Amino acid sequence: MKNIRFIYFAGVDGCGKSSVIDELITEYERNGIKARRVWLRFNYFITKPVLLFCRITGITRRVRKNNKIYSIHDFHKSRLIAFIVQYLHLVDTFFAYIIKVWLPLKFTNDIILCDKFVYDILADFMVETRDLNLLDKRIAKLFLKLIPNDIPVIFVSVDKDEIIRRKPEVLIDDEDYDLKYKIYQLIMQKYRVRSIINNNFNDTVSEIKKIIDI
Repeated sequence: MKNIRFIYFAGVDGCGKSSVIDELITEYERNGIKARRVWLRFNYFITKPVLLFCRITGITRRVRKNNKIYSIHDFHKSRLIAFIVQYLHLVDTFFAYIIKVWLPLKFTNDIILCDKFVYDILADFMVETRDLNLLDKRIAKLFLKLIPNDIPVIFVSVDKDEIIRRKPEVLIDDEDYDLKYKIYQLIMQKYRVRSIINNNFNDTVSEIKKIIDI
């Protein structure tokens, strides 16, 4: 087995990443290897005061759907707030990576399967700011530096109609789902990240096992 200990999975909600990661963790455990999932999206530390300000001023809305409460950030209403949040969140994400990934890789033998990280954060920013050119801006380039050069990055992709058939609640849970799906396609095309189409779960898992050499 190759010495791959950090694998990053990206993809729009509903594409099946979580199920794939669960299966891979089970496979690692069968081989006597400790593996765990790490989520590197929405890590807010120093960003919190600005997000509180957004709540007070109405830039962030709280919406109840399916008995869950969601925060919807309308950062497109203020370029200044969007700028501040993005750079603060860059710092927060860096520290989250150090705490959740770098230190465990250094001091344990765990395999870390990352469910959502830089590309997913950029997708969120693009939706919240309605800025489809964000990938060409400095903030995107700085975020990309957080992805280690020597790790597998795997986009899990499914046709949007198939996602809705499998998981129709995505359209209820996310009012911007159509836009977000389009943005994920833009990210995959721009960065030419390895993409696996998850039309068949078992085939998807088998293909990923070959990539990471389980």
